[in-house]
Amino acid sequence: MSAAERLVAERGFRGVNASEVVRAAGQKNNSAVAYHFGSWDGLLEAVWTRHTVGINQRRVELLTAARSEGPIPLATLVSIYIDPLASELARSAPSYWARFNEQWLADAPLNVFDPQSPLPPADRPNPEVETVSVVADLLNQIIKRLKHLPVADRSRRVALMTRFVIGALAAWERDSQGDDRQDLDQLNQELLNLALALLLAPAAKRGRRQAGGSAIP
Repeated sequence: MSAAERLVAERGFRGVNASEVVRAAGQKNNSAVAYHFGSWDGLLEAVWTRHTVGINQRRVELLTAARSEGPIPLATLVSIYIDPLASELARSAPSYWARFNEQWLADAPLNVFDPQSPLPPADRPNPEVETVSVVADLLNQIIKRLKHLPVADRSRRVALMTRFVIGALAAWERDSQGDDRQDLDQLNQELLNLALALLLAPAAKRGRRQAGGSAIP
């Protein structure tokens, strides 16, 4: 699982095959992936699950504690989304999880929450409903808080926020392998501030676009 996660994070889903993962893991049996995981998809699912289970358990704990204090502010909901991700990266040394997520998002639709959008290609892990139900509930709560936006725009705005967070954490992972590693706690706080600013930004003005990019009312 570690070899698959690292290679996918570094080279993308299309840049890796099962035999390369077997060699990188120090295995001599070319059927090791099928033997242990059933298939390539089963291996990717296992990589996904070994991180998301702990992340979402922590989110449940944080949500439960926050609910006991009354209505949950938007900033708290965003923190509950981001903090467990950053904690998971800190726990893994070195970490490839954010980059693995980034590769999954690369071919996903812009608004990953739009039920009309196509799913990612078949070579991407498609977690079971129970795996994503916690984060889906959390992000839906954030969506409902964005009352300053038209209803049709709210889920897309949250999707943009999640892409921003994952992309920034993936960049931190890459930097952490060199001499420019930023303190993860500091980055976590900065991401919270910027994610809130992104969510609370006013709706874009609708209109026909000029060639130069400005909107015509």
